[in-house]
Amino acid sequence: MKTPLLLIALLTAILPGAARAEYATIDDLARAFNPQTCRGCHESVHDEWQKSFHAQSIVHSLGGLRNFIVFGLGQEWKKPVTRENLMRCMGCHAPMLREASEPLIRQVAELIVAAVDEKDTAKKSAAKDELAKLSVNCVICHHTMVAVEKNLRGAPAPGVYYGPRGVLTSDHPTERSAALASSVFCGQCHGVQTQPDGEIVMCNTLYGSYQDGYRGNGGTETCQDCHMRKEKRGHTFPGAYDVEMVREGIGFEVQAAAVKTTPGTWVPTAVVEVELTNRAGHRIPDG
Repeated sequence: MKTPLLLIALLTAILPGAARAEYATIDDLARAFNPQTCRGCHESVHDEWQKSFHAQSIVHSLGGLRNFIVFGLGQEWKKPVTRENLMRCMGCHAPMLREASEPLIRQVAELIVAAVDEKDTAKKSAAKDELAKLSVNCVICHHTMVAVEKNLRGAPAPGVYYGPRGVLTSDHPTERSAALASSVFCGQCHGVQTQPDGEIVMCNTLYGSYQDGYRGNGGTETCQDCHMRKEKRGHTFPGAYDVEMVREGIGFEVQAAAVKTTPGTWVPTAVVEVELTNRAGHRIPDG
């Protein structure tokens, strides 16, 4: 019995979340939250995730993030780039930055601006490559963001990975998290955000419209049902950029008829009626 306990102790010591730290470089932070460590046992899931927009959570949103830094912090609120201020965006786009040092936070902000505004193509590309090292990945969802349950079960335990079933493995400590299979888990980011100081950040309202317009009218499916389980989409999490997902979510009917607009004379005119039906579980369009 001593060997397994020793193994678990060693794993706990090296897994992300084992201790709070202030990382000084992007490479150090990326290593601490490295999804490649999961790929050895979960290759298919990892490869699905790599095709998702979660894997591009910073580089896919550079325009909005840059505007927040330049116009929001810099011009409107006249606030400095600090960890507290930048995490208003990065709390969802790169939650691991909560463990970044203040100098690293400023570096990330500079890279975001450079990735949009830099005129030198090589420097612009280099900035994007650095930022691509940080994303919403396995560690973020299966450890960091399980904090949504902290009022019920406390904060995520150091070194533990959480799953919807809690399947035990000898590779790392595992626990079940019911939240991972519920829409409230997705709502942490895909909805209105209330910041620690009470400010409300409204990047999108998906979760609110899901609760009010879908669940409030008798809908029973979760975000995971549509974006993961149906069609075996897994961890690709397709959204509005996926044609098949749009076809499922929006009904489209067109009726067209030629009309005679002048008595005795045909004028090449048509009346076209287009009907769109929202078949999704939330408002369309939304972010």
